[in-house]
Amino acid sequence: MKSEWAMMTWREVQDRSRQGASVVLIPLGCVETQGPHTPLGMEFLMADAVAKAVARSTGAIALPAVPFGYSGDFMNIPGTIFARPETLAMLYEDIYQSVLRAGFTHVLFLAYHIPNQWIVERIARKVREERGVLCAWVNPGSLAATYVKDFFSDPARARGHGGEPSLSLMRHLFPEVVDLNGARATAGPSEFRGWKMTGGAPAIVEGVPVGLPVNWEDLYPETGGFGDPTMGSAEIGRKIFDRLVGDISRVVAAFRGIDTKV
Repeated sequence: MKSEWAMMTWREVQDRSRQGASVVLIPLGCVETQGPHTPLGMEFLMADAVAKAVARSTGAIALPAVPFGYSGDFMNIPGTIFARPETLAMLYEDIYQSVLRAGFTHVLFLAYHIPNQWIVERIARKVREERGVLCAWVNPGSLAATYVKDFFSDPARARGHGGEPSLSLMRHLFPEVVDLNGARATAGPSEFRGWKMTGGAPAIVEGVPVGLPVNWEDLYPETGGFGDPTMGSAEIGRKIFDRLVGDISRVVAAFRGIDTKV
């Protein structure tokens, strides 16, 4: 049974929709800085790889990954492809509606990039009101981050945008594009304009999280990211990936069993 939408004929898509048991996965990512050692496309490459592996494991169908996301705080870093939230909302909705129009009723977004999630929620609520159907979403990147403590003796040092767990995952799946020449740890900034920072935003002011429109070049002008790229390995990446696929596969199995009509 085919598990990739792009590799199916229209009749195969029609047949699968009529069977009524398939979950369709829509992987979302971005093209933005991931520090000095990891390629710009890491998040959409990971979303695509996870979706394909989960689809093979569960009988779901994986759409091709949408590579572009909302990267407002990275937009001035060379290489970032910035798309406006309004553009993405229309694109995500059009993709979602196309899947529904093909006859599928169970759609799970794999929103690897955190800022994409609120856009998914926006269109999910719109489609619910208009068509009376629920979708679901999960962030594989955030889920993988919860595993870091199980693989690193100093998870706070390893973790980062440009560090773990993404770097080990890329070393496992795409080792040819990871360049560790001159690799060294980059700490998050301790402050911005006199306010304490926590890696990125928000700032901490008198113990209270405070949002600021801080750009990545304000915080990491030399590296474009933070974390310790020397602590991981391809083997750690393999273990994290296998765990990630297993956990999301269980979500797919559970989601398949619910009634999405409202």
